[in-house]
Amino acid sequence: MQLSMRGLGWLVGAAVAAAAGSATARPSTYACGEDLEVKVDFTPRKAQLHLREQDYTLQRVKSTRDGHFVNRKADVEVVANKSDMLLREGKNELWCRLKVTP
Repeated sequence: MQLSMRGLGWLVGAAVAAAAGSATARPSTYACGEDLEVKVDFTPRKAQLHLREQDYTLQRVKSTRDGHFVNRKADVEVVANKSDMLLREGKNELWCRLKVTP
C-alpha cells in the first residue's frame, strides 16, 4: 500500500508541475505598420514587451478594456483585444495586428 501511495504522490506532484508550466507566458508577434514587429509575452498579471531592441515589463491595470498593460516609467502602454493591439509609446499610437504563422 505504501508503494502505491508514493506513486500517487509522484503523479500529483507531476500534475501540479505541469499545470504551473502551462501558466507561463506565450510569445505573440504583432505587425505594427509595414516595418515594425513587436513581440509580447502575456501572462494574467504582466506583459513582457520587446520593442526596438528594448525589453519592457508592463503591469496589468484595471480597465474597462480587456488586456490593458502599462509601464508608466517608460511611458509604454498596450491594450490587447483578441488579434488587435494598440501600442502607445509616449504620444505615439500604433495599431498592431497579430501575425499568424502556419
